[in-house]
Amino acid sequence: MLRVDPSPSPSSRPPDAPRAAPSGDPAPSQLTVASMLAQPAPVAAAGAVSVAPRRRAAWMRPAPLLVGSAVLLGLDLALAITPRASVGLTAVETLLVPAWVAAVVSLERLRKALAGARVEARRPRRALFLLAFVLLLACIGEKWLLVLGQPAEDPGQRGVVLYRSYTVLAFVVTLVGLLGRRPLERILATAAEHPARLMVVSFGAATLLGSFLLTLPQSLRSIADASFIDGLFMSASAVCVTGLAVHNVAETYTPFGQAVLLLLVQVGGLGIMVLSTFFAIVAGRKLRLRDAAVMAEMIDAESFTQLRRNVAAIVLFTLGIEAVGALALLLSFLPHHQIASGPVAGEPLSGAGDHLWAAVFHAVSAFCNAGFSLFGGGLVPLVGSPAVSLVVAALVILGGLGFPVHEELLRRARLRLGGERPPRLSLHSRVVLITTAVMLLVGTAGFLSLEWRRSMGGLSWPVKVLASFFQSAMTRTAGFNTVDYGLMGPATLMLTCMLMFIGGAPGSTAGGVKVTTVAALFATLRAELRGDEAPHLLGRTVPAATVRRALGVAFLMVVLVTGFLLVMLVLEPHAPMGLALETVSAFATVGLSVNITPSLSAPGKLVITLAMFIGRIGPLTLALALANQARARSYRLPEERVGIG
Repeated sequence: MLRVDPSPSPSSRPPDAPRAAPSGDPAPSQLTVASMLAQPAPVAAAGAVSVAPRRRAAWMRPAPLLVGSAVLLGLDLALAITPRASVGLTAVETLLVPAWVAAVVSLERLRKALAGARVEARRPRRALFLLAFVLLLACIGEKWLLVLGQPAEDPGQRGVVLYRSYTVLAFVVTLVGLLGRRPLERILATAAEHPARLMVVSFGAATLLGSFLLTLPQSLRSIADASFIDGLFMSASAVCVTGLAVHNVAETYTPFGQAVLLLLVQVGGLGIMVLSTFFAIVAGRKLRLRDAAVMAEMIDAESFTQLRRNVAAIVLFTLGIEAVGALALLLSFLPHHQIASGPVAGEPLSGAGDHLWAAVFHAVSAFCNAGFSLFGGGLVPLVGSPAVSLVVAALVILGGLGFPVHEELLRRARLRLGGERPPRLSLHSRVVLITTAVMLLVGTAGFLSLEWRRSMGGLSWPVKVLASFFQSAMTRTAGFNTVDYGLMGPATLMLTCMLMFIGGAPGSTAGGVKVTTVAALFATLRAELRGDEAPHLLGRTVPAATVRRALGVAFLMVVLVTGFLLVMLVLEPHAPMGLALETVSAFATVGLSVNITPSLSAPGKLVITLAMFIGRIGPLTLALALANQARARSYRLPEERVGIG
C-alpha cells in the first residue's frame, strides 16, 4: 500500500511552518491510495502554497475512471472482434485518453499538496508518465488499425487475440499510470543504487518494450505471425544477444521489425547504462555522483574521469569495429545478387533486400555475438566463402574478448608505434587470450574429426577446415552456422554444449561461465593435485576470493542449466540431446540450435526466454540482485572438518 509522509523534509520546511503531528495524532500521517482517490480536493499544508487542482467532472476523477475502464475492458474482451461493437468501444477508449491524462496530473498535484512538498519537476515521474502515455496511444492506435484496416487474408483467431492483448495492455497502462507510479519509482530508486539490480531492471524493461514493438503490425509481414509470446522470445533473444529465433527474420519481419531487432541487439551488446551514460556525455550533461559511482562499479573504472573515458571508448570502439566489419561484409556480399532481393522461396540467400543493409545487420549481429541472419538459409549457403567466414568469425572473436582486453591491446599498440616498450600484459588479458586460442584449436580439431564424413561429407578438405574453425568460433556465443546442426551427431552436439558452457571472456557480449572461470578452476585443481598452498596461473598467485567466485559461478551454472533442462524434458517431446543443446545454447546466450526452436510449445518458449535472460545478466549477478547487502560479522565461527571425495 502506498504511504506518503505528509511532513516536508527539513530542507524544504518553511521557517514558520509547524512541525508534523506526532504518530498518535489523528492527522493524516499515513495516506493510502484509497483515501487519495476518495478525497475530492487536497488540503494545503500550513505555510505551503495551495496547489489544489480545478474541479473536474466526476467521471474524470481517478476512481470513476478506473471503474469505467474495468467495465470497458470486460465489454471489449467479450465482444472482440465484432466490427461495430469494436469500433464503438475503441472510440470510447480514445475519448478517455484526455480524461486519463487529466486524472494523472490531478492525482500527482494532490500527492504533492498532501505531502507538503515543493512543486518541482521530477525526471523519473515525468519519464514514467511519458512512457505510459506513449504506450497507451500505441495500444489504441494499433486497435484502430486492426478494426478498420483488416488485411486481405482473414487473420482469424490471431487477430482476435492480438486485439484483446492491446485491450488488456491499455487497461494495465491506465492502472499503472493512476496508481502504480510511486511503487515503480521506488523500484527504480532501489535499483539505481545497486549495479546488479540496475542490470536486471534495465534488461527486463528493454525486453518488455522490445516485445511490444516486435508485435506491432508494422513489424510483421503477416498479422497471422503476431504473438506476444513470440515477440517476447525474439526480444529477449535480441537483448540477451542470443540469436535463437522462433521465426525466420527476413520472412516474418518487415524492414521496420528488422531495424527494431537490430537496435535491441545493439542495446543488449553495449548495455543500456553504457549507452545512456554515453549520450549524457555527448550532450554535455553532468552525471550525478550516485549514478557515476554505480556506473564506475559496473565497468570497473577507478575514477570518474576514467569512467567518462571508458564509456566513450567502449561505444566508439564498438561502432568502429562494426563499421569496418560491415564494409568488409559488403564487399563479400556484392557478388551474390540474390541478397538484394526480398524473401523468395527456394533462394536461401534472399531476404535482406539490400546488400548494405545485409552487411550492417550481420556485422552488428556478429560483433555483439547475437547470431541473427537475414538470409533464408542463414550462412549455410556461404560455407565455401573464406571472406564471409573469416570476417564473421573475427567479429565474433573480438566481441568475445571483452573491452578490458581491447583497451590493453590498443594501449600496447600505441606505445609500440610511439617507439616505447609496452609493459607486460595483465594476467587477465593473458589468460583470456591463451584460453581463447586453446578453445578455438580444440573446437576446430573436434568438429573436423567428428564431422569429417558426416555433415561435412560433401565438402572439400579446405572448406571442411574453414567450416570447422568457423563453428568452433561460433560456440563462443554467436549463433551463426555454415553447417546444418540437424545433420550432426550426438558426440558433436555434446562437444558444442561443452564449448558453449565455457563461453567467452568477462566484460564482453559473450555468455557462459567465462574462460577466466575455467582457467581459475583448472589452476585450483592443479594446485590441489600437486599439494600446492595456493593456485598459480602464468607466474601469478590466484587470490582466494577469485577462486570462491569461480566456484560459485560454475556451481550456479551447473545447477541452473540442469534445472532448466529437466523442465524442458518434461515439457517438450523432442530428442533429449537436441533439448540439451537448446537449453545450454539459451543459457550461454549462444543461439545454436538443431532447428527445434520454432516448434517449441508456449511454455517451452517461456522457459527458454527465462534461461536467456538469466544467462545474459549472469547467475551470480542475479543472485546478488535478489540478495540483501552482505553484513559484516564481528566474529568467526569455529571450524570443523567435513569429508570430501
